[in-house]
Amino acid sequence: MLDEPFTHLSPIQIEKVKELLLEEKVNKGLLITDHVYTQVLDICDNLYILADGKAHLIKSAADIEKLGYARL
Repeated sequence: MLDEPFTHLSPIQIEKVKELLLEEKVNKGLLITDHVYTQVLDICDNLYILADGKAHLIKSAADIEKLGYARL
């Protein structure tokens, strides 16, 4: 489980962490919580947002906007 792994990282560091996570997800299950959804969208297989007491499966960035989580 990783809680906000991209916080306070430079763009180069973010890319390195994303590469590492993509390599490791082949062998391990990863659960990532983060407010920086754009980074998570790049590497996740399934993305859920908790809103209104429910977990919503996100299929695209537009779904995030529909839930009122972010404006694109």
